[in-house]
Amino acid sequence: MSALIMALDAIKEKKGRSFLTMLGIIIGVTAVLVLVALVSGYNADITAYYEKLGVNKVNVSVTWYDTSRAVDVMDTLYDYGNGELKDLVLGVSPSLTTALPMKYRTATLDTGSIYFGSDQFAACNNYVLENGRDLSRYDVENRSHVCVLGAYVAQSLFQYADPIGQTVYLGGVPFEVVGTYYQKDGGTEESMDDMVSIPYSMARSLMSTDHLTGFTVKVDKSDNVDTVIRRLETVLDETIDSSVGTYRLEDGNSAMSESAEETTSMSVVLGGIAGIALLVGGIGIMNVMLVTVTERTREIGIKKSIGAPRREIVTQFLVEAAILSAMGGVIGIALGYLLSLILGKAMYDLILFPSALVSAGAFAFSVVIGIVFGIYPAAKASNLQPVDALRAD
Repeated sequence: MSALIMALDAIKEKKGRSFLTMLGIIIGVTAVLVLVALVSGYNADITAYYEKLGVNKVNVSVTWYDTSRAVDVMDTLYDYGNGELKDLVLGVSPSLTTALPMKYRTATLDTGSIYFGSDQFAACNNYVLENGRDLSRYDVENRSHVCVLGAYVAQSLFQYADPIGQTVYLGGVPFEVVGTYYQKDGGTEESMDDMVSIPYSMARSLMSTDHLTGFTVKVDKSDNVDTVIRRLETVLDETIDSSVGTYRLEDGNSAMSESAEETTSMSVVLGGIAGIALLVGGIGIMNVMLVTVTERTREIGIKKSIGAPRREIVTQFLVEAAILSAMGGVIGIALGYLLSLILGKAMYDLILFPSALVSAGAFAFSVVIGIVFGIYPAAKASNLQPVDALRAD
């Protein structure tokens, strides 16, 4: 207890120097917490993005060497997905999009995307119907001029009016609005809500496309993705002649997994950089403690001359170093929480706070840094000879 009181008195006596000594620890702890919080925010942002796109997908792409002998892969995938794979697959839809002007009366949009989908487009792409109806199999088979609007398009073209039953022009071609989707991506321009879905059978009319080459197969859960891929390989091998074309299957979850791995690596690198700042702070504590030992040489000599054991001298200086680093850690944690909150809101529109575990780890590490870098000054103080110390000015 006496060592603690003496350490606090020494810190109070040299307030300015004590704060500058803690500054390295403050910066290091703040950097650790802010960087970890921002990485977690980035990870949450990326995860939310992929969830909006829809997870548990198998992306199928086909390349034709001889288009004159190309076959209808969409019908094959649709029938197989809704037949033998119906217990594993939630939907099958083409992956084809284009950009055309969208017009309703005097309102025009030039940024939206037009998706050519099946009646299972919404299930494949994580859209939820809000009003009206969705695309149907009948619409696809009869090349119906119908469409379903994303939230941003519906709001921009119709404001507060009901769009159901109205006619919009897509690239100059009239389409009847039969439904609208719920907002899923902020409802802003160029977001996932800035879109319209139409039957994929209209692709030939709007894009002069004879053959679809990209498809999405929505799987019920991630555990079944590999199984679906293996079974799709079998049916595609039978459908596509290798002399006519080739295909590729991709796990739609792989991009999210790779992103998570990159985020983990980023956390390690940034945490290491912040850790270096803590080490620099520790060096600052050691330098100041060495100066303190020099300034208090006479005090040390008096203590040793009246019988103070070496352990007491060591403890006194180690406690002072630990308190300096602990105080720096506490201030750093407070700043870390504040900056994480501000930057998280500004960068990701999220309320970010460092986890309690990371905060506790940063605080403990700061104290350890102070003790480790305080050992040498403490040992130097305890090794002073009483006679030499008392002669010091």
